[in-house]
Amino acid sequence: MKIYDEKHIKNIALVGAHNSGKTTLAETMLFEAGLLNRRGSIEDKNTVADYHEIEQERETSIFATPLHTEWRNYKINIIDTPGLDDFIGEIASTMRVADSLVTVINAQQGVEVGTEIIWEYINRFNRPTLFVINQIDHPQANFDQSYQSIVDLVGNNAVKIQYPLIIDGAQCIVDVLKMKVYKFKPEG
Repeated sequence: MKIYDEKHIKNIALVGAHNSGKTTLAETMLFEAGLLNRRGSIEDKNTVADYHEIEQERETSIFATPLHTEWRNYKINIIDTPGLDDFIGEIASTMRVADSLVTVINAQQGVEVGTEIIWEYINRFNRPTLFVINQIDHPQANFDQSYQSIVDLVGNNAVKIQYPLIIDGAQCIVDVLKMKVYKFKPEG
């Protein structure tokens, strides 16, 4: 790995309520960046982030785990955090060192109590955050209700930059910034 100056290092923390999909998102980010040749899963106990035996036994993150990748001449440090409220100290200390946050929302639940607690810390530490509504392919998922729960939490500062859409039976993502529609095969 090459050496980066501080202007080319970004620290991003993945935060969110329990079971929102932070570890799976981190795994996917590393896979898409080409660092992994396959994606691990919580159920198979083979994710990069949840490598402690206790995390594998309980199938949940307990420790904040630093990961990293290189992307467009930047070193991106990705910190996967636990989601259980019991570990708010671990989450808060991670948020303190992060440049920005990705707050992951489970599309089946929307904003949860854990998310509200995390939002208080986001405001306290004054960190920019991007909300990701995750698990939208689940049968119980409701993107619109999840998005509305974010608006209810943060107000009108919540702006959709991508959102799911079904066109002629195909699953699509609309990218508002690029003004493009991406179509996906049924398997994603």
